[in-house]
Amino acid sequence: MREKIKKFLSSLFYQNRVPSSIIFYGREGIGKKELGFELAMALLCLENKYPPCGSCDSCRHMEDFKQKKTEELKFYGEDKRGKKVYLYLRGDHPDFIYLAPEKAEIKIDQIRGVKDFAYLTPALSKRKVIFIEPAEAMNPYAQNALLKVLEEPPEDTHFILITSQLQKMLPTVKSRSFLIEVPPLTQEELKALTGIEDPLILELAEGSINMAKKLREDKELLNTAKHILEGDVLTLYKKALEVEKWEQERQYLLLRLIQTLLHKRYMESRSYEDKKALDIVSSGLEYLSKGIRLSLLLFQIRGGNKNVLHKGTLSGYKQGASG
Repeated sequence: MREKIKKFLSSLFYQNRVPSSIIFYGREGIGKKELGFELAMALLCLENKYPPCGSCDSCRHMEDFKQKKTEELKFYGEDKRGKKVYLYLRGDHPDFIYLAPEKAEIKIDQIRGVKDFAYLTPALSKRKVIFIEPAEAMNPYAQNALLKVLEEPPEDTHFILITSQLQKMLPTVKSRSFLIEVPPLTQEELKALTGIEDPLILELAEGSINMAKKLREDKELLNTAKHILEGDVLTLYKKALEVEKWEQERQYLLLRLIQTLLHKRYMESRSYEDKKALDIVSSGLEYLSKGIRLSLLLFQIRGGNKNVLHKGTLSGYKQGASG
């Protein structure tokens, strides 16, 4: 499927029909950013090639950009009051900027900086590229400000947006963009890209490079998920208290892992209890950043589902949590 997307992009590229705004969307960690960045490099490539030549001055600048640390790339401007504000990431390529949040949100001041850049004349390449990732980090004010540029984009400027949460994008922004859904990687693709051969990890990762790598590195994560879903009440209580002390990113990964295990069970059982537990996990993922008590949520999950792991549910898994 990935090769089909690249073949399609190649066709658009050589027909000179690449849309002024493209949104690559799909679940987290499946290579959307890599596909988008390759297209950005091609649009700027001095040899006008897709995939990009990789050796011209433009391509070298883009490769350098990927290697540099975020702090080295931060570009600042001034807001309406003359106060110094972070705008976007910018390397040595004069025709490329990377819009990313400094903290949680991409704000309207950053979009004002983008608009200024959008109407400049290209300095090295024939085109300019504005790369926005994660696009869902734009608050509604920022998205509305961006919309004004998308409605009348400069002919030499392309916007490439990357998002794992398409539902957070305003309908008006989506309607002004060409949407490309990026499917999860197959287990064979994951294996080739990561070198991971464990069939359980490849299955649980559900096509996500990030999830596969984190499952390989954090063995406690999978064991904790098993204990929470099938351990006795005392084990559940102990694990729930431990998880409360984890960093939020790790808590999120745990819930995603539990969600994956539950979903696989539900596809077999179609039971009300499994569906109820899945709904609870989905709510937990949505409200985790708002300070919910994760330990209570884990008990609620068990209330809706008493034993979701059983022999045969997942390849390579035998009943009984280990470790």
